[in-house]
Amino acid sequence: MAECPGVAHLAEMADGGLARLRAPGGRLRADQARSVAELAETLGSGALDLTNRANLQIRGLQRDAGPALASALGRIGLYAEGPADRRRNVLLDPLAGLDPTESADLTPVAAALDRALTAQDWIGELSPKFAFALDGGGASGVAAVASDVALLAMDGRLRLALAGVPLGVSVAPEEGASAGVLLAKRAAQAGPDARARDLDAAALRRALAEAGLGQPAAPADAPWPAALRPVFGLMTQADGRFSSILPVPVGRLAAAMLRFAAEAAEQGEGELRLAPWSAIVIPHLDEARATDALERAQGVGFLPPDLAARLRVRACAGAPACVRAREPAKALALAVLAEAARRPELAPETPRSLHISACPKGCAGAAPADLLLLGAGDRDGYALHAHAAPRRPGGALGRCAGDDPAAVLSLLSAMPGAS
Repeated sequence: MAECPGVAHLAEMADGGLARLRAPGGRLRADQARSVAELAETLGSGALDLTNRANLQIRGLQRDAGPALASALGRIGLYAEGPADRRRNVLLDPLAGLDPTESADLTPVAAALDRALTAQDWIGELSPKFAFALDGGGASGVAAVASDVALLAMDGRLRLALAGVPLGVSVAPEEGASAGVLLAKRAAQAGPDARARDLDAAALRRALAEAGLGQPAAPADAPWPAALRPVFGLMTQADGRFSSILPVPVGRLAAAMLRFAAEAAEQGEGELRLAPWSAIVIPHLDEARATDALERAQGVGFLPPDLAARLRVRACAGAPACVRAREPAKALALAVLAEAARRPELAPETPRSLHISACPKGCAGAAPADLLLLGAGDRDGYALHAHAAPRRPGGALGRCAGDDPAAVLSLLSAMPGAS
C-alpha cells in the first residue's frame, strides 16, 4: 500500500478498502469490540487483521466507506478526527499493570502521549509511520518492536531509544509524554517523511535538556530487549487475578472471534487488549473464568496456547487480497496452523518460526524466521530459505509448491536451531 491507512483514509487493496483502527493503548471496551465486529460485517467483508503494532484493520470495505466508518467509530471513541487519526502510533505493552515482573505501569504515559499528539497543530506534518513503543520493563519486551521512539521503564525512570538505539537519556515517568511529543515535533519539522533515523541524536539530547526534560542515563544494568517475547495462555496478574491471552492465528480475526473476546471480557472488567504478537488479552478474571475462556476460544478460531508458543507463524495478506501477490500467503499460513492444531504430532517439538511472504517486500515483518517461504511475481510457488527475512533472504534451499500444509510443517520441523 502506498500510504498508511486510517479510519477515514482507506488503503486500496485488491479485496477492497482497508481501514486501520488505532485503539488508544491497544485497549477496547467490550461494547466497542462488538461495534467493530458489526462494522466489519456490515461495511466490510467481515475479516479483520491484528497488526504487529496491535492495531485492528477492517478489510473488504467499499471505496467510499471511510466517512461512514469514521462517523460510527467516532461515536464510540475510536476515531480522532483529522490528520491525528493516522499518526497516533503509540504501542503500549498489553500486559501493562498486569505483569508482576514489570518495573512500572506505563498506562498513564501512553494515555497522556495519545492525547498530546492528537492536540498538536503540527501533527499533520508528522510521518504516519512515526511510531512509539512503551515498555514497562516486564516479560514481553515490547521495547524491541521496531519504533522511532521507545520508552523503557528501568530503575524508576524511563530510558529513551531512537530507532532502536538508546539515546543515553532518561526521564521521569511524568515527563514521558512531553519528551515523546518533543521528539515527534522535531521529526515533523524535519519533513513529512522524516523518521527517527533521520534525526541528530546529539541535537535531540540538547533539546530535551533545554526543555528541562530528562537527564543523562547511566549505563543500564540490564540490556535493552532484543526481541519481542510473546506470552500466551493463563497469566497470573500482579493483583492475584488472571488474564487469558488468546492466540490469534496469523493475526487474522473473524468478527465472531472479536465478539467472543468481548463476551469473555465482560466476565472481568469489560476490557480487552490487543497484543503485537497476534493475541488478545482478557484481563481481570478469576481463575475458573480465565481457564474457561481459553478452552472455549479454540471453538471460534483461536489457537491452543501451547501450539502458538511452539509454532510462530507470520504471513502477509497474499493473493487475492494484494495486487502484488501471486501466492495466497495468509491462506497457506492459516492452513499450516489448522493442520498443526488437528495433528499436533506434526508441529515442531521445540519452538520454531515460519514466515510466508508472497513477495520480497515483507509486509508481515522484517525479523528473520527459521523457515522463510518467499514468493515472487514471475513464477508460481515459493523459494525456501533458512534463518532468513524477505528483504534479506540469502540463497535458496529449494522450492515449495505451497499447496501441502503438512509438507511445510515437515520442512519446518527439520530446520536446525531456532531464530
